Amino acid sequence: MNLASLATATNTLARRAHADPLAYFRPTPPQLAFLSSNHPIRLLRAGNQLGKTWAGLADCIYRCLGSHPYTLVKAAPIEAWVVVVSWEQSLSIQAKLWQLLPKDAIEPDCEYTPGKGFRGRTPIVRFKNGSVLRIRTVNQGALALAGSTIDYVLIDEPPPEEIWSELAARVLRQRGRIAITLTPIGLPLGWLKKLVEEQVVQDLHFPLTVENTTPIGGRPLLTREDIDKLEGQVLPQERAQRIHGEWDSGWVEGRVFKMFDPTQHVRADVPAGEALIGVGIDHGTEAGAQVAVLTALVRDGGEGHPKIWVLDQIVSDGMTTPDQDAAALLAMLKRCGLRWENVDRWVGDRKVYGKRNGSLKSNAMLMSSLERALKLPTGSLPFRIHTAYKPRGSVFEGYRLLSAAMLRNDFSINPRCRGLIDDLQKFDGREASEHKHSIDSLRYCLELYTRRLYQPTAIRLG
Repeated sequence: MNLASLATATNTLARRAHADPLAYFRPTPPQLAFLSSNHPIRLLRAGNQLGKTWAGLADCIYRCLGSHPYTLVKAAPIEAWVVVVSWEQSLSIQAKLWQLLPKDAIEPDCEYTPGKGFRGRTPIVRFKNGSVLRIRTVNQGALALAGSTIDYVLIDEPPPEEIWSELAARVLRQRGRIAITLTPIGLPLGWLKKLVEEQVVQDLHFPLTVENTTPIGGRPLLTREDIDKLEGQVLPQERAQRIHGEWDSGWVEGRVFKMFDPTQHVRADVPAGEALIGVGIDHGTEAGAQVAVLTALVRDGGEGHPKIWVLDQIVSDGMTTPDQDAAALLAMLKRCGLRWENVDRWVGDRKVYGKRNGSLKSNAMLMSSLERALKLPTGSLPFRIHTAYKPRGSVFEGYRLLSAAMLRNDFSINPRCRGLIDDLQKFDGREASEHKHSIDSLRYCLELYTRRLYQPTAIRLG
């Protein structure tokens, strides 16, 4: 075959793969076990990078087409849903769905825009055979799911129990099917584990291995070295769940921030250009418990992740007044050549009461003290100290962001932050750890990155 013929054949294959990607889909052993099962409720439980979502979406499309290569399915047309946690996750799911959809099987007006998803307030894929596939989010709540009768539901990642109950009711009338693909982390899943133990839900559990990432008749998608690298990037306390899909973490004692290296990460540099400035405050009434951390953050680190600079830290003995805490905060900003107007986001912990002296520390009291220090009228402070956002899983998410930044060498801490430097080397993840207060303060600063709806104003440090 000459080069021109080879190019023509390659282009033809590319066009066919785009038009009907499922024709070229080759499942791995876990994906095949999931796709070939005809249990009314199936759970594909595995760690990251095992292709759970791909298998779930392929199964969903097969059922909408009314033709499944691995099991018998209901004739089309059907009503199918893909239920995800959030709109942000929905966009990722929609991108994968578009890649798998056979383009000649869907209606011509079914439009997909990268980064925006399918057209419509509730994204809908309409098939020429009459099947309908809707993308719904858990954030819409159970009431938004009520009243619908559906044939098939794919739940991607752990749902709240009340959402599960509503979806189970929606498929009952049509004797529909439910598929779940998840890594068991982020929400309490005791209710789902109980359904597995009662054999209501079929549990297809697969750890992350080279064999489980090898398509049937193909080459491994991950090597042993790749898996070892993934394990090294995950917190030891979450490795069993995130890598191998175990129900429980199997808590591992030891340092949380094993990636932190004082010889590499302790340095006095600052961002060269614009950065977002954050102050995180952990209130306390005991010695060393009142901590504030000042950070600079740039959102253009490796693979779109943040670069983090810890500029300064203050630690009090816990017996200080709110006025003294306010003065210390303003002094910390001044040491770094900043003013309160330069701070993009202030985040403080919930109020705490002293166990021995009955004292109180809170964001509201600190804001009043800042007004007095700045000689501003009561209630006129042009910013507010946000109460730390603490949804389930947010603590470990903060630990992961910090660890990943350290691994990429996108983390820097000023030598004057001696307390935090020591805490990063000794913190073992225990709630009662004396090293936790400064870690919490640092974690609160990450809301500049994690609270995506916030629109900050970046400043230049140097």
